Amino acid sequence: MTKNIITLFALGMSAVFLVSCATMTPEECQRANWLDIGVKDGLSGEPMATLDDRIGICGKAGITVDTGPYVTGREQGLQTYCRIENAVTLGLNGSYYVGACPPMIDVEFRRRYELANAVYQARTELASIAARSDALQRQLHNIGRDELQRTIDTEKEEDRKRIRREFDDRRNRLRNELFELDRKARYARDSVRAAETALTAGTKLE
Repeated sequence: MTKNIITLFALGMSAVFLVSCATMTPEECQRANWLDIGVKDGLSGEPMATLDDRIGICGKAGITVDTGPYVTGREQGLQTYCRIENAVTLGLNGSYYVGACPPMIDVEFRRRYELANAVYQARTELASIAARSDALQRQLHNIGRDELQRTIDTEKEEDRKRIRREFDDRRNRLRNELFELDRKARYARDSVRAAETALTAGTKLE
């Protein structure tokens, strides 16, 4: 059973790494296979403190955690999780690394993770700017229709002029914000390129 769990998780290591939740029900504590749970936590990169959480939760239900099999399973899972190439996958997915890997691996793993995570952060910022820009573009596109409807529904010319001024102000604000977003997008694209270059240089084979 344990080998099957390792295989299933290993196949998914290229996907997003999910940090599992230590919350367990009394029923789950009662029927737990602690070796398999340890494997799962290791494959998810859970810190050793997760075991303490599980001990506390199950202890409240009067159930003792079999720590030996758990630790053995976690170490098995970490052998897959702590492969150096997985540090880049973690970083690019925006997942968290909590220092679960052994000290002899942690330094290089963390270095690569941080390089990859810098790419993720830069890409996320650029995507956020693009989404905001798209939203403003839609507002600017629709503003003429909204202005026309407002003026049609208004009888007095004085009120129509006031409405036009209001919509002109809105257009100006939207255009100014779009101009500023365009400037930020240029910097963000530069940041993405710089982060990607650093990642490539920092993870190339010697």
